[in-house]
Amino acid sequence: MEMELAHYGAVGACLLLYALIKIYLKRHHHSLLPRQYSAKKFLTDSQLPKHVGEIHRDAFKASKVPEDIDAIVIGSGIGGLTCAGLMARAGKRVLVLERHYIAGGSTHAFEDHGYEFDTGLHYIGNIEKRKKYFNLVTDTPLEWDEMGRHPWDKSRVYDEVLVGDKSYDLRGSKEEYIQELVKHFPEERTAIEKWVELCAEVSKKDFFFDLKIARPAWLSRLVNHFAGKKFFEYTRKTALEVAQEVTSNLDLQAVLLAQFGDYGQLPSTESFFIHASVQNHYMNGGWYPRGGSTIIAKGMIPVIERAGGRVLVRKGVESILLDHGKAVGVSMESGEEIYAPMVISACGVFNTYKKLLPKESVPRSVIEKIERIGHSCSFIYLFVGMKGTAEELGLRSSNIWRWPERDYDAMLEKFYKDPEHAPIPMFMGFPCAKDSTYAERFPGRANSVIMTMSKFEWWEEWENCKQGKRGAEYEAKKKIFEDRILEEGLYKYYPQCRGRVDFTEVGSSLTFNHYIGSERGEVYGLESHPERFEEDDWLRPQTKIPNLFLTGQDVTTLGVTGAMMGGILTAHSALGYGSVVDIMSGRNLVEDIWHLDALKKKAD
Repeated sequence: MEMELAHYGAVGACLLLYALIKIYLKRHHHSLLPRQYSAKKFLTDSQLPKHVGEIHRDAFKASKVPEDIDAIVIGSGIGGLTCAGLMARAGKRVLVLERHYIAGGSTHAFEDHGYEFDTGLHYIGNIEKRKKYFNLVTDTPLEWDEMGRHPWDKSRVYDEVLVGDKSYDLRGSKEEYIQELVKHFPEERTAIEKWVELCAEVSKKDFFFDLKIARPAWLSRLVNHFAGKKFFEYTRKTALEVAQEVTSNLDLQAVLLAQFGDYGQLPSTESFFIHASVQNHYMNGGWYPRGGSTIIAKGMIPVIERAGGRVLVRKGVESILLDHGKAVGVSMESGEEIYAPMVISACGVFNTYKKLLPKESVPRSVIEKIERIGHSCSFIYLFVGMKGTAEELGLRSSNIWRWPERDYDAMLEKFYKDPEHAPIPMFMGFPCAKDSTYAERFPGRANSVIMTMSKFEWWEEWENCKQGKRGAEYEAKKKIFEDRILEEGLYKYYPQCRGRVDFTEVGSSLTFNHYIGSERGEVYGLESHPERFEEDDWLRPQTKIPNLFLTGQDVTTLGVTGAMMGGILTAHSALGYGSVVDIMSGRNLVEDIWHLDALKKKAD
């Protein structure tokens, strides 16, 4: 009995000690500066680079490469810029290298014939949380326009879902989402409410991603094994499987899964976690950056430059340089070699492991996993410029998701088999109606960005042809899709636009290869089927190669916000966060920067 009491007493003492340490650490970490913080490299306003053109079009020259750089980031997508921006906030001098003529990755916009078009950011949800992160890495806070705000819009509708001949409006709150579906399926209220709660519950189980920076790596596997059972239960199920568990109503299943276009692959193959994340992300509505998506890169680059870094475009990285197995820099397409203590790849696992690194340095197991998981979806884009303002044309800021039938597997099978004649699935959005500044910036003009699904095989024969010089047959194939999208999409749902179209341009899977460095036209990097979210996770920011890190959507989840969270995680890892003490105390870079900002504000 005495031994038992002693045993329980020892256990109790350990638990008490653990609790006291945790309380101390949690209180203590709120008073800390970012790890490795140094103010020495911050520049004065007079020392900042002078740009001849726009800040996000700064062309590469060897003479522009800063001295004494701390890290090189390959790729200027939102993941790369976020990572570089957070490191810059800690006083790190970061060089970002981009092969495209403009920084921003899929957040960039382009102008043609007097119209502006977004390319990858069509709307963002969960805005209050996301604004906090954007504001950390932009020179001035970004402003956001809520979708569905115009008098001619449907009130607060961000997505209009069309399944077969039925229409459903998704508004910006959980209650309105439920009410809309109950209106169509009054006998299914319990199922609808259960689905909404499941999506919220599963999407918030993101400790799996936080553990990607835990050191040592076996610690994350150990914790996941015991603490991540609920998470893995749902990552191993497909979205369709969970919808079928919730309801047997096929029409309701189709509506619950209708936002699958935001991850592009079928709900029958993709993890329920990714669908739940997407749906919960938009549960409080959709938002668009005021001033267009390009303002994101324009706002982030000054933060990087203020710490002595630079974002240079129009020159790609040829390879990552290794010395005795460690990453030490990069070799440029033009032959220059640039050295730094660490290299961060923001151009995806396909490019990193299959193109930039020597084959002998990449474990065969990594290549096998990449090939087994495979590429995400590809799209065909139609960019449309129209005479007249959004208000004059009655264009709504809400998106349209058009699915010709409720059986999505059958629908896509038919379309992929006969893309010229089978019913065409479609996404349609109007940036001119989403952005409250568009009419001022482009008076008398309106635009639309419309997409449909694509197979890389449709375009593969022109893969090795130069951009813009792929020949008449290629252009004719694009014209088939242009005509179909206009007739079955724009003119069907907005007939008032007929006769107002002034400009069109089609982007194929090869367009993605050319502009964002895809391998087979994929827009979301790795596919998101269940195998991607394994307990023995290998998609960590810190790779097996010393001083080489990964960032972007392949590290976390897809899309702009997924890639941004990848940038946040990688910045933590690169700056040395993730120790057992950090995990216990909850110490993180974001709160450390907030503390730094509070001290600066107090000093001012």
